Amino acid sequence: MSNLIILEKHEEEHLFHALESALKVRALRQIYQWTQGPLQGLLPNEAMVCIQFNENNRVERIECLRSIVYPPELIRYLCDINEGLAVRLSRYCRSINQLPCAIESTDVDHPLAMFQAEILHNKLGCAIVHGTNGIRGGDSFFALFGIPDAADRHIFFLELLLPSLHLIFQHIETPLALQNSTPDAPFLLSAREQEVLQWVARGKSNYEISIILNLSLLTIKNHMQRIFRKLKVNNRVQAVLHCNALQLSSPFNNDKPQAVTSVP
Repeated sequence: MSNLIILEKHEEEHLFHALESALKVRALRQIYQWTQGPLQGLLPNEAMVCIQFNENNRVERIECLRSIVYPPELIRYLCDINEGLAVRLSRYCRSINQLPCAIESTDVDHPLAMFQAEILHNKLGCAIVHGTNGIRGGDSFFALFGIPDAADRHIFFLELLLPSLHLIFQHIETPLALQNSTPDAPFLLSAREQEVLQWVARGKSNYEISIILNLSLLTIKNHMQRIFRKLKVNNRVQAVLHCNALQLSSPFNNDKPQAVTSVP
């Protein structure tokens, strides 16, 4: 990027707000709220995949923070710890020292042209990536998909925010269940269990949920027991809070629950 970027007034305000609010992020749920709030003001995106490496350059954790519902198979394709798109992007970009970088379907001579067909096939839109390289204690890598356009301006914003992103992701307090989970943790709950839990989050009783979903009361109770067991919690409040923190289902802020396999 060689063009001089001059920030407009509203961009300065968004940047200041993003940097200031980043200082208060301590938990996984907070980073989700930060990426869907202040960060979106500067870098509107559909999904951001965050990767943390250890000192031996092995993937230590991956998070997919998204503003829309992705099918589980697409999340696996993005976030598989060995061959996921984000992991392959991070390794290739760092190996050729190509950071930051924008990936657009129209640039056939792009250094990352080998990934363009995949991104286009999966309807992930334009993408921009950035990360650290050679940081003591382990690097981090961030891939943002569904960017309106991968312009120099967006790359510039990502460069400015990289130190904050790196520190946030390195130091957030990870829930114990997430630390002990397998790479398939985001897919623990079935579509029906997520639907039940979404109604629980709206304050519905088991009896009310059974009427809404046209299921027996015993079936709802069995769903709740499986939810408690899978999330390793003891009650309904813990289940809802835990699910929000781990993003095991779509956010509980819509008028109706959404099936996990649907894409808005």
